[in-house]
Amino acid sequence: MYETREGQPTTPRSMGRPRNRHADTAILQATVTLLGESGFQGLTMDQVAQRAGVGRATVYRRWRSKEEMIISALDTLMADFDVKVTGDLHEDLFALTCWLRDGLLNAPEGRLLPHLAAQAVSNPNFPSSHMDTWVCPWRDAVEAVLTRGVQEGLVRQDVNLISIVDMLGGVVILRLFLGHGRPLADDQIQDMIDAVLGGALVRGAESA
Repeated sequence: MYETREGQPTTPRSMGRPRNRHADTAILQATVTLLGESGFQGLTMDQVAQRAGVGRATVYRRWRSKEEMIISALDTLMADFDVKVTGDLHEDLFALTCWLRDGLLNAPEGRLLPHLAAQAVSNPNFPSSHMDTWVCPWRDAVEAVLTRGVQEGLVRQDVNLISIVDMLGGVVILRLFLGHGRPLADDQIQDMIDAVLGGALVRGAESA
């Protein structure tokens, strides 16, 4: 703040043309879309400018490199995690596992995961934490369902719950990555949950 000649404080005017937020949004959305189509290596800033409908200079004024632009785009991603739990162990695990499968198939964030995983392997400096923002809410929700199962006496207390989470998610992801895009069907997910829980449930709780 500074004072006018009359001694009244006032707020200084911002200098320069205000940043166009619509252009920011269009650029970041175009980046996410092109990442899903071309991958990290195939994406260029010129492509992004063209897809966003802005000039090349508009992109370069905001980000000095492709990497910075991609990281900004990834920061906008956050899965809309809206699975409602019912309190039934099997039903909740089935709903959560189906959510993961469907998200990997259909959500822009999910379709990016293979590209992000490949980039994280080839580039140790790539911030893999962006993958966590999409996967972690799912992992936390599955672990919470299993923890509730332990508290209710359905799941054995000596079972490693994180291992069960990894088994459920790992099979879904592996099937999509290595199964030529053929996802697990609903009945296959149900069979997988039954098999995993078969060694985790308290004796006599199999029908719970």
